[in-house]
Amino acid sequence: MTAAQTRPTTRGERARARPREILAAARELFARKGFETARMDEVAAAVGVTKPAVYRYFPSKDRLIEALLEEDLAEPARAVVRWVDEHPGPISDMVAGFSERVEQLQSTGLTRRYLMLAMDEAGRRPEIAGFIRREVLAPGLVALARAFERAMTRGELAAGNDPLLMARLFYAPFLQTSLGAVGYALPMDDAVERGHYRAFHVAAFLRAFAP
Repeated sequence: MTAAQTRPTTRGERARARPREILAAARELFARKGFETARMDEVAAAVGVTKPAVYRYFPSKDRLIEALLEEDLAEPARAVVRWVDEHPGPISDMVAGFSERVEQLQSTGLTRRYLMLAMDEAGRRPEIAGFIRREVLAPGLVALARAFERAMTRGELAAGNDPLLMARLFYAPFLQTSLGAVGYALPMDDAVERGHYRAFHVAAFLRAFAP
């Protein structure tokens, strides 16, 4: 099937396709220029529409960023939470699988920029920061805590520890390597090095909380 055959032809088809076109253009523009530098009129120009046409679908830049966040981070993060909740064990397999899935999320182009917004809750976009913390970070921590609690019940992890604090401890290095190219003074500028770091962290965590 050719591009001409797949391109929307009727006014209704074009209208239904427009939000997807706007999101695709905004994603590319934000990846190149950042959320603060990129302007809504640039998004409109990339799509070939007027700025009011963009605002018809996304009333503000924050709403546009939230729509991208929902697709790029929140939906994949919910899938990871479901996977963690449904994992039967052992805990060593779960934490290794979680590590791999977080790496997949980190590999998307805008992940670092999204998480930078989450760390800037008192800054320019507090609603966006709150969205990321509420829809992405908090559910992941709670799911990990539930998994660690189940593992303690099965005797796979030492009993008597706070599972939520364990979840924070386990997740912190993954968040840190998402935010920068240097992870606790270790180079984090390529996937192989990040893989070594993740494997070391998983092994150290399991040793620290071994029964």
